Amino acid sequence: MSPPRPLLHRVLAHPAEAAALDDAGWHLLVGQARSAAVLGRSLSAVAARIGESALPPCAAHALTAERNLAAHRCACLRWEVEELARVLAPLGVPVILLKGAAYVIQGHDWAHWRHFGDIDILLPAATLPDAERLLAVNGWIHSKRDDYDQAYYRRWMHELPPLQHLLRGTALDVHHTIVPRTARYHPPAEKLFENAQGLPADDRLATLSTADQFLHAATHLFTEGETDMALRNLVDLHDLLCSGSAQDADGFAAALCERAATLDLIAPLALAARHLHRQLGSMAAAAINAELARNKQIRAFTGTLDWMFDAAFRGHHPSMRSRSLGSASALLYLRGHWLRMPARLLVAHLTRKLLRLSGNGKNAP
Repeated sequence: MSPPRPLLHRVLAHPAEAAALDDAGWHLLVGQARSAAVLGRSLSAVAARIGESALPPCAAHALTAERNLAAHRCACLRWEVEELARVLAPLGVPVILLKGAAYVIQGHDWAHWRHFGDIDILLPAATLPDAERLLAVNGWIHSKRDDYDQAYYRRWMHELPPLQHLLRGTALDVHHTIVPRTARYHPPAEKLFENAQGLPADDRLATLSTADQFLHAATHLFTEGETDMALRNLVDLHDLLCSGSAQDADGFAAALCERAATLDLIAPLALAARHLHRQLGSMAAAAINAELARNKQIRAFTGTLDWMFDAAFRGHHPSMRSRSLGSASALLYLRGHWLRMPARLLVAHLTRKLLRLSGNGKNAP
């Protein structure tokens, strides 16, 4: 049984419900949405349903500020993407944009409001040495320079050690696949590249297919163990599902299930569908789980993980924060590492991190 949904979750599912809010309710909605980094996304959806003139001053002013901030963020992102396309053009392969950068460059209205922590790109593994050199001579340096971190990323992970521009401070993650080499799930990287879609406006750039974007976002959210932006990432999944369903109303759920089987990502897909329905009431998501169950691709859910994800999706706002958020976040973090690497490697890695946090691991072997 799902817990009662907070106001923000109800408005995200049905934006027109905001019309019935009193002044205190509007202030609560703005506070909850701001804490979850979905303020512009939420208020723009409400304004589209009830009209911007119906917004009270607290919401109208917040939407105006978010609109200005979003325009600035998107302009900066487009400039950075253009620069990456220029720098990496000598590789002779398209730069595949991932997650937020892809959503914005594709022109999705809902992505206009998205906050960005970094830019993620995907390149064939064979091109990484040349890509790293091209980026280095154009001001991109490693933000993790410790010998262990460098070796860890290069040996076990699905990306180069994180990069940051020397002058602009922009963060960049260069992936060669979407999950670590040691992870429990093993999506074949070549199949991601096979289905990548070029951008008509610039043949130096591409994105994953809509289904692969959804599966990548679901895998990130439900296996990485990061909870700070959990609701924002779930809203991304909601919007991606709406976009895919708009392209193929009758077949997108079946196509997602088939693609998830091909990429060995059935479990993340099932969790995404469950919580899109559980948190936001998405009937399209319920159809995905029904399709998975019909094809006997998932076992019946026991609800073991529900309380942890419920707490994560409620976030940190005082009016929504679950008393179990701290323990849920810790367990999801450990679960993320458990899914990321085998026990022997996990114990050694976490021991080293604990030693480093305690101040004793700087020179640990």
